[in-house]
This record gives sequence, C-alpha cells and structure tokens, in this order.
Amino acid sequence: MLDKILQYKNLILAVAAALLLVGFSGYLVADRKSEPVYLSKIDRLMFDKENQSPKFVITLPDKKKAAPQPIDILPAIPESSANELPHAADRDLTVEEILSQVPSVLTLPPKEATQKLRYITIEDSLTESKDSLLLPTISKNGAKPWIEYGKQVEVLPTFKKVAVVIKGSGFDPMALDKISQAFDSEISMSFSPYAAEVGTRILTARQNGHETYMDLLLSSKDFLKSDSGPLSMSLTISDAESIKRLEKTLSPGAPIGGVVINDGIADESNRYTLTQILAAINRRGLLVIDATHGNGIEQITIKGLPRRKADIVIEDLLDRNLIREEIKKAENIALSRGQVLLVVEPKPVILKEIYDWIKTFSPQIAYEESKNQVIEKPLALVPVSNLVVE
Repeated sequence: MLDKILQYKNLILAVAAALLLVGFSGYLVADRKSEPVYLSKIDRLMFDKENQSPKFVITLPDKKKAAPQPIDILPAIPESSANELPHAADRDLTVEEILSQVPSVLTLPPKEATQKLRYITIEDSLTESKDSLLLPTISKNGAKPWIEYGKQVEVLPTFKKVAVVIKGSGFDPMALDKISQAFDSEISMSFSPYAAEVGTRILTARQNGHETYMDLLLSSKDFLKSDSGPLSMSLTISDAESIKRLEKTLSPGAPIGGVVINDGIADESNRYTLTQILAAINRRGLLVIDATHGNGIEQITIKGLPRRKADIVIEDLLDRNLIREEIKKAENIALSRGQVLLVVEPKPVILKEIYDWIKTFSPQIAYEESKNQVIEKPLALVPVSNLVVE
C-alpha cells in the first residue's frame, strides 16, 4: 500500500499545485473585476492601491475662458509726483539730497527784521534787584514790563490777527539764530529756564524784533515717574519755595514780558499755590499765556491779570499732515473770531509748516484798495501781547 502511495506521490503533488494555481488565478480575476475602469494613467494616479477616494485633484484650464489679467499691486503714480521722485534705481542719492528731505530750520533764509522793539536790554525803571536776582517790576509811574517790552502793531480792519509763540526756546543757539532771523519779528518766543545762558539767547531774539517770555513749568502729571525739574511748581514744596522758583524763572538777566504756562497739574491739589503764583506775576506787571490743555488755570481769577488762553497748542506732533490739520483749525478760528493764538514747540517739522503757512498770508492793503480785489487769506501776524487784555 505504501508502495502505491509513493508511486502516485508525484501525481498528487502535481494535482495539488494545479489546484493552487487555479485558485490564485480565480482570485486575481475577481480582484480585477472589482477595480474601476480607468480612462487614462492620470485616472489611475488619482486612486491609491486600496481603491480609496482620490488623493489628488487636478483642474485643467478651460480653453473657452479668457486668461486672467495681471493684477497691479502698486497704485499708479501721477506724472507730477513721479517726476519729483528721485531715480533711486538709476543712482544712489547723495547726502545733500537726503538731507534736503529732512525738515531743518538751518535751511531757512534770513530776512530783515519786520519790527523793532523799544528795549533790547533791561530797563532800570522796570527792574527790581532782590537776592542777587534782577526781576521785572512795575515802574514808579505805573509802566508795566509786558507793555513796555512788547510792541503794538497796526492791523487793517479787513485782516484777522494771528499770534504765534515758540515755546521751549534757547537750547540750541545755532537753531535759535536761524529762527530769529528767518521768522517775522512778530513771532514771539518763550524760553526754557533750563537753557544755558538764557539771557544771552533772549537778547539775540530781541535784536531781531521778537517779543520774549519765559516758560513756567507746572508739576508733571506723571510726577511719580518723571520730574519737570528744580524750577517747576512741584506739589511737594512749600508756597514760599514755589515763589522762589518763580522768581528765579523770571530773572534771566534780559527783558521778558511774562510767562507761558506749560501743561501740568493745575487742579484742586495745588489751586492755592497757583493762585499765589499768578498773583505774584500780576504784581510784577507781567502777562500770562495759558498753553495748558485743561482749564485749571482759567478757573483761577486774578483781578487785573493780563492773560490769554492759547487756541491751538502744537507740541508732540511729528506727522506733517497732523500738523497741517492743527494749522488749518487755527486759520478757521482766526477767520471766524478775528484772531487766534498758537503756541508751538521748536521742532523743525512744526516750525517748517508754520513758516510755510505764514508765507501764504495775503499782504495787507487798505480798505479802499481791497474793494476791487479778492483777498485770499486776510491774515496778519501780530506779537502775542497784541491779543492780551487785562
């Protein structure tokens, strides 16, 4: 029996191999029948080996649709503006060309003084000596420094008065010389008590016809983090010390007509002290220009004190457009009310905009002549004392 099995071993193995081959072929045929029919090789690439959903989506352009137009990502530049742009692609800009784009008072051309002051240096009759200080005071015949050291100018009835005070002056002697010579003499200047040789700086301005004043510094609103210095009206000092600081501010050794009060604390916390300070200024025959943004100073009443609140204060702006907006506000105030007072910081960009604005003022002409003419900007510069009333 075993011999017979061994005889048929080869036959059994052949049959078994044949069955396996038939079974495998049947599996392949069944698998092929379950696979989708692909139209191209691209279709086949869209599916994975497991016959799952497409892995890629390919969108072919429609020949019937117009080709997309290129998008212009840069705005068109008008010809007039394009002509003014430097050809940076063609060449490198020179230092002179770069500097020409930076606002600077040093480039302003000088001009002859448009007015002269009666006193360039201190007048003895308007001066009091106290503790080695030379303080302004009312003379024995009642003359007051704010009037005597100032200048009244005539403005024709059809024109509106514009007064500009440049505060914080004196730190840069070279810039001060340029400002004094380039700006009309009717521009007034107020000096920082911290400027070096402030008396000499004041004399320079007065030689060019500018009325001169001193900055009065209130205690900083952020006094816990910053200090307005040893000459400011601090909340932590006595009233007597405040008066001493005021007197030191008022004694630069050159003529001044009063003070320009800078922004700071002016409320109930120091109302009494500020009242004493304003009264002391009044007793010395000086005027007060309120350049604060609040109304604390306005609420203090001092009988007979010559004073004026600034209509526009430009101090922290560096953007030309924002500065021009403030200047436009000032112009509208002048045209509607008949006068306006601006107080500005001596930042080059601010002064350049003020300078250019002033150049647009129409020249003053008599009323009879103006009947047959259109006056575009009936604005006239005046010293700040011309807008102050007692």
